[in-house]
Amino acid sequence: MSIQATNIRKQFGAFTALDGVNLNVPSGKLVGLLGPSGSGKTTLLRIIAGLEHADPGSGRIQFHGEDVTNVPAGKRKVGFVFQHYALFRHMTVMENIAFGLKVRPRRERPMASDITDRVHRLLKLVQLEGLDQRFPNQLSGGQRQRVALARALAVEPKVLLLDEPFGALDAKVRKDLRRWLRRFHEEIHLTTIFVTHDQEEALEISDEVVIMNQAKVEQVGTPQEVYDRPASPFVYQFLGNVNVLRAQVLAHGGAHTPRPATLEANGQVYVRPHDIEVVHDEPGAAGLPAIVRYIHAAGSVARLTLEQAQSREAVEVEISRTELAILGLKPDHLVRLRLRQGHSFPEDYTI
Repeated sequence: MSIQATNIRKQFGAFTALDGVNLNVPSGKLVGLLGPSGSGKTTLLRIIAGLEHADPGSGRIQFHGEDVTNVPAGKRKVGFVFQHYALFRHMTVMENIAFGLKVRPRRERPMASDITDRVHRLLKLVQLEGLDQRFPNQLSGGQRQRVALARALAVEPKVLLLDEPFGALDAKVRKDLRRWLRRFHEEIHLTTIFVTHDQEEALEISDEVVIMNQAKVEQVGTPQEVYDRPASPFVYQFLGNVNVLRAQVLAHGGAHTPRPATLEANGQVYVRPHDIEVVHDEPGAAGLPAIVRYIHAAGSVARLTLEQAQSREAVEVEISRTELAILGLKPDHLVRLRLRQGHSFPEDYTI
């Protein structure tokens, strides 16, 4: 079931939440809506679900070519999972999952035995077998979120919408659950959109990432496309750590190899910490002179904070711990920095 949102606008008083947003989600894909708080991603998700409506005269929502813009939320057959579970505390796991089926009009309601069978199938699917008689307060955060997911699936939705589904969980549980969601999606292939502000989360589990900023879509692409070929300075800086260096300083230091075709002397160069090579400061050595200030070697890589010798601006670099040992770096060492690759944008140039 594909999803298409066209020219969606939404104002909340003087605040523009969505400014002519277009979105196309292919059938069966897992798409992440990624962006900072206030970028419009949750508002867009709620409009797709029918929980909010775009401004009058603005845009439309289609499910597999069918216009559902004016269809009430309860009739769109959307499964919606909230960040804070929204489970009924006085109901068991079984009762929570079955709730959406039991409140259907009598003519649409499955038989009690069919509801029970469906709930048990879902419990197996979300790996919660044997917990059907427990109450929400007897479950872990990750288990509660899977109950919420099973409840959304019980009504056999056309699409699944998840609003910050792992935001209320601690880091370890969040990582485990998002890997589980990726495997789960590969089993059911239900068209799914999830909202997140966690870059690592979106890049790890999405088939496609939609990056939003200030009520608009900045870029759409696979995780590798948006990370390797960012369309704007915002995308580059939002997706992971990045250094913003002055091209004029780099040119004088002979630090940039290869040189981007668009690089100008008065522009800026964006470079990831792992794309900077550190070499000893030897006579005739090319590269940007910098002084090692801090070394953080706990973890899989060593993270260095350096200070540019000329501008005194900070540079973050990541190298392997083996490379750190070979170089024998210590605080206050003078080194040279060479850029393996970088990126510049025409709009960054001063005039």
